[in-house]
Amino acid sequence: MNALSLTLGRPGGACAAFALGLLLTGCGGGSSSTIASKTTVATPRTPASAAAVSPRLLILTPRRGAHTDQSLAVRVRLSGATPTMRHLFRYVLDGRIARLGSARLTFHELALGRHRLLVMLGDDRSVRASSFFFVRAPAPVAAPEPAPITTATAQTPETTPAPAPAPSQTTTRSATSAPAPTPAPPSTGGIPQGNGGDRDGDNNGGPSDGDGNF
Repeated sequence: MNALSLTLGRPGGACAAFALGLLLTGCGGGSSSTIASKTTVATPRTPASAAAVSPRLLILTPRRGAHTDQSLAVRVRLSGATPTMRHLFRYVLDGRIARLGSARLTFHELALGRHRLLVMLGDDRSVRASSFFFVRAPAPVAAPEPAPITTATAQTPETTPAPAPAPSQTTTRSATSAPAPTPAPPSTGGIPQGNGGDRDGDNNGGPSDGDGNF
């Protein structure tokens, strides 16, 4: 006869048997709870978010070390920023001239020589870019050549020289240039003329004096 039978045979044995049954049931339930608690449920991992791209500023013109004119157009480009936002840029030339503008800005009447340009994002000055350039002297302008003198321009009253004065009509004839006297033609009477013969009147065109001397 086992212990359960003895217990049931005694007064109050039924209550003891019922308590023993509850004890055995509780032990079995504790074992099941322990097994369930050791079961782990695998939860899916969420992928790590991609790192945000930092904005980057680039000066397109002027290029580093470029030679420019005294009027300079600056162009910049911003990448990695929100495309829907309109950005302003701060332009600093040689550490003295500061201007706010869009991605295009023009400087006028720059001094000759080397210059340093710094561009920053208006709302985040840690985003910046720098460059340097040289302003060259303007090319000399060639002087226009004088127009050639033509015949038409030479005949204008301002340029036509005055005519030379006409030679005087009064001239003095020298004795050496006077013509020699023309000898008188010989007379028909055979008397020599031109102070010939005896050189009397009939030798100078007069009538014969009848002296018989020619």
